[in-house]
Amino acid sequence: MTPGRPAVRPVRARTRLGVLAALCVALTAGALSGAPAEAAPAPAPHLNQVAAASQCPIGLGRPQKGSAAKARALMAGRAQINEYGWFHLAANPSWKPVSTLDSSGKGYMHSLHYLLPLLRRGVKTGNKDFIDRFYFLIHDWYRDNKPGGASSRYAWGPPIYEGFRSLVLVCAAAGPRGTAPWLARALKKQGEMAASSARYEGINNASLHQQMGLYAVAVTLGRPAWRRLAKQRIDTLAARLIHEDGSDEEGALTYAQNDYRWFNQAAERFRRAGDSIPPEFARIAAIPAFLAQATRPDGRIEALGDSSPTLLGARSWDGTSAEWAATGGASGVAPSATFSSYAGGYVFGRSGWGSESRPLVDQTYYSVRAGQGSGIPHAHDDAGALTLYSYGSPLLLDTGQWKYVYGSTRSFVVSRAAHNAVLVDGATRTRPRPQLSTAQAPGLDMTTVVDTGYSGVTLTRTIAYDRVDDVVLVWDRLTSVKQVRASQQWGLGRDRGVTLDQDTAHTTGEGANVSMFFTSGGAPLDVGRGDKKPWRGWNSIAYGELAPAPSLRATQKGMSLSWLTVIAPRKPGVPGSAFSATSSVSSTNASVVLRTPTGSQQVNLDATSGSLSPATTLTPTASAPAPIVLAGSTTSLRGTGLVPGAGVTLESMPAGGTTWTAISSGVAGRAGTIDLGPAPMSATSDLRLVSGGAASAPVRVIAAVAPQPLAGVTASPTGPGEVTVSWQPPADTGGAPLTRYAVRIDGKRVVVAADAATSVVVSGVHAGDEVAKVRAFNAVAMSAWASIGVAVPPYPSVTGPTKVRKGTTVRVKLAGLLPGQVADVAVKTVKSGAVKLRHRTATKNGTATVRFLVRSTTRVSATSGGITSAVLRIGVPTRKR
Repeated sequence: MTPGRPAVRPVRARTRLGVLAALCVALTAGALSGAPAEAAPAPAPHLNQVAAASQCPIGLGRPQKGSAAKARALMAGRAQINEYGWFHLAANPSWKPVSTLDSSGKGYMHSLHYLLPLLRRGVKTGNKDFIDRFYFLIHDWYRDNKPGGASSRYAWGPPIYEGFRSLVLVCAAAGPRGTAPWLARALKKQGEMAASSARYEGINNASLHQQMGLYAVAVTLGRPAWRRLAKQRIDTLAARLIHEDGSDEEGALTYAQNDYRWFNQAAERFRRAGDSIPPEFARIAAIPAFLAQATRPDGRIEALGDSSPTLLGARSWDGTSAEWAATGGASGVAPSATFSSYAGGYVFGRSGWGSESRPLVDQTYYSVRAGQGSGIPHAHDDAGALTLYSYGSPLLLDTGQWKYVYGSTRSFVVSRAAHNAVLVDGATRTRPRPQLSTAQAPGLDMTTVVDTGYSGVTLTRTIAYDRVDDVVLVWDRLTSVKQVRASQQWGLGRDRGVTLDQDTAHTTGEGANVSMFFTSGGAPLDVGRGDKKPWRGWNSIAYGELAPAPSLRATQKGMSLSWLTVIAPRKPGVPGSAFSATSSVSSTNASVVLRTPTGSQQVNLDATSGSLSPATTLTPTASAPAPIVLAGSTTSLRGTGLVPGAGVTLESMPAGGTTWTAISSGVAGRAGTIDLGPAPMSATSDLRLVSGGAASAPVRVIAAVAPQPLAGVTASPTGPGEVTVSWQPPADTGGAPLTRYAVRIDGKRVVVAADAATSVVVSGVHAGDEVAKVRAFNAVAMSAWASIGVAVPPYPSVTGPTKVRKGTTVRVKLAGLLPGQVADVAVKTVKSGAVKLRHRTATKNGTATVRFLVRSTTRVSATSGGITSAVLRIGVPTRKR
């Protein structure tokens, strides 16, 4: 559930001896005497202290720096639980949750691992007070926290806590009071709970800790069945959590580090107990090579999933494939791969591993995520998300881990909205595993991620790293079954300023920066920082820490959208004006012309591959934001594929004309785009953009007016409260296709698609004289109403109780009556056959009520406009004697 310490290789012989030797000496020499054994309600299980001493000094039980200070703090009543908070350790603790601990800390209170410094220092220094306190506390916990008790939510909740607690109890068994019968019974209870199939989740590392605890308990108590079960489950978890290529399945690089350490600890437990190492553990050896690729040039792992950008840790990786990355190139062998894809849903690329001309810390590095989200506790909704580092600075950042406190902040941190991805407003989101493919061409690395997590939407992201120009191209395509509003989002450094300039964005601040060129789609651009309604623009660089950071978005609306963004890292002191880009994009292909400090080049992309070629001049492309406008209004044209900084003219020609007329002019942005206008639209016209002697293909913009009123409107009653309204399309649609019809009657409005039907049944219409109205719409205007009257017949109904006690005054409701007219209500007593007529005037809604006394079974009906309702029967049950 939580990140561990930096990963280590299998425990070496000198490390194994620390606590083991001290505890064994204390046991064999009787250095410290224990308290008298408690009376036990039943014989305690047999406990093997030598076996416990063998299992103890692995993982939590190993010697640790700072144990003396921690032991003194515990004796003073302060229990610090790593980064998750602290709590007051009373003389006799209640073990209840406290506000000074976060969600994880409330659970870790019950793991008891923070008490081990008392045992460790007590044995080493012969401090009986430390030892007394240690055994009192774990015994007190055992007495106060029975399964099913008030604290079970945490004490016997997530399996990681009972796993750690099992190891603490095993170390207690190896210590000077290890023969206490209550301790043996506590170990037995731990084993029973961990072995239960109902409590085994088998999902992530929490189950690994639970089963390592079960294994150590089984070895200590001599329970071979538990031992076999724990080993089999750990074998299965190794195959589930670690891929053959060494990548993790938990969606967070911190847990790849932890898996390396934890599964090596499991292997050491097997060796000490004489069990064989399962073949699945061969995967562990591949983890360092994976982590080397996952490590940024500054020696920090990338903040993917529940990870913070922490140092990989040089001392832990000596002699492994990760040594070069962990030491900043000071030792080890540099990996050969600069572009790699992993089964856990990771892609990593970099410009190199360090050279005289470009040191390792200055290299460009990026990551892409395409892993599973659902059912994986530490994975975020980050399909397709990109991070970028270059010239000593992180440039595009993941939001990071924050901490395990569940609520709106945590929900945001793990959500799509916290990552460098395309966000779709208002669409239902799930987290299926995206499709991932990679390809390489000379000088070009390509990654494509297809995400179907939004309902009715497919997102395809192609990321191309141009090694020659040291820039990244991101080509996003969106297809949707309906119009959506979507944004391409980028998280930037919290200490960065952001300057927006037409179609580009540039960060400013100390060190390296980044420029982003939105060559196709994505207007308008906006920046948010530290927002909470809704959450946007935050970044975490350490557990529990969260600060505002710029969030850049390029937003569009439509059913088929495209963004092609060029992302250029800039050395310190290099201005954004040193770069430019322009593109020509279709649904299947894209060409991007780049100008960088190293020269000019063209990148050509399709759905699966790409290439580099000499730069060419692209043909400008023009598109109209609104292809149909209201006659007499104005419009504009958006141009792409223009030469950055070149002059551009907007020209217009009436439909059927032969002469182009200049309307307005401007200068293309650094991303080769322009929005130019206004162009007056008194009539349907062709528009184009002209720049440098090249003209875009004409774009026809229709100047429409309102459709003519509809003809042939009819309205007929076709059922109780139902009216069928029919019409004929207008002879003149206003110069644009019809989009829909609207029908109104009796305050009700029904909309019908223009290509669906020319009639509709309207229900719930009140009886009486009504007027039906119909109008037609095109994209910009609507016709006048076409009206027709209709007489809606009454459809009287009677509702009320169907069973009452004798002598009850009942109230029945009448509906469907002719408004304002008198309705006759017949109240018939079945036993006597007598009928009483009541008369009620209906309201304007055709309703009325009537009250009467019921002494025996009664039938009630209503008549309005000559039509009689169905009969309401009111029964009077006979009392039994």
